[in-house]
Amino acid sequence: MSIVAEKISADLLYDMIELFDAQPWVKHQHEEIAALWNICETREQQELLKLLIKKFVIFDAAKERDACAAIEGKFQQWGLVPQSTWVVALANAREPDGSQVVLQRLKNKIEPIDKWHSRFISNIPNAVEKISKNQSVVLLDDFIGSGQKFIKHMNWLKRLLTDEIAESTKFYCVSYSGMQFGIDSLSATTGCEIFSFLPMKKAISEEFDSDTSEKYRQIMIAIESKLAPKYKNKSLTDFTLGFNSSESLYCAESDNCPNNVFPVFWWAKLVDNVPFRTLLKRAG
Repeated sequence: MSIVAEKISADLLYDMIELFDAQPWVKHQHEEIAALWNICETREQQELLKLLIKKFVIFDAAKERDACAAIEGKFQQWGLVPQSTWVVALANAREPDGSQVVLQRLKNKIEPIDKWHSRFISNIPNAVEKISKNQSVVLLDDFIGSGQKFIKHMNWLKRLLTDEIAESTKFYCVSYSGMQFGIDSLSATTGCEIFSFLPMKKAISEEFDSDTSEKYRQIMIAIESKLAPKYKNKSLTDFTLGFNSSESLYCAESDNCPNNVFPVFWWAKLVDNVPFRTLLKRAG
């Protein structure tokens, strides 16, 4: 489909130029931008979308290199040594997970590589037979949203371990990036040391004063009303402003979009189940 077939206005053309300058990654997604603008009923809605897209964080290769270096530095600061430490991807044994991508990228970044290499474990079940008393476990994921995934998987691992081993294990949580409210919740719930290379605020509620925040939230909710109430057996109401109202503007380059992101950027059905060309892609 060509954008010539879409409703094109001078506002949209100027907005595209502004967005292409601020976010080069959207240059090849002009049709998706046009689709977004066309579900808006007011210029105010389009202006909010433009504001948010300009604030979007794409976690690219350069950020990943910096994150791996920072994680290595944090390991040293925490005094972690390979002889007594396991690094475990926050995954189960049945499904591929973003945490396993981080694990693979990190394996040859932590020095001394030859000693750390064998201390990386690809999922929670495989870690159970390796962890022994008085060891350290670093739980690893690409992104901390609400913090619930870390809490759920840590509790799962503790249940799989014997009480004696679980009680003597020191847990750490590490991610490339995360929402600050989720990091704070994870810290308060677990008491663990946590490191997220790129902590982020809620894009609306924590970036503007209360009156402006409430105005922008209501505008976004009005935009979200154009999306299908159900998609892939999920209810849109569970993802209002992003899962757990996260208001996230983040995605790793060429990766699965977190459900913490505003759904208008990844929910691929409009009302009446009309397909919607989204700016980002999410499987599952």
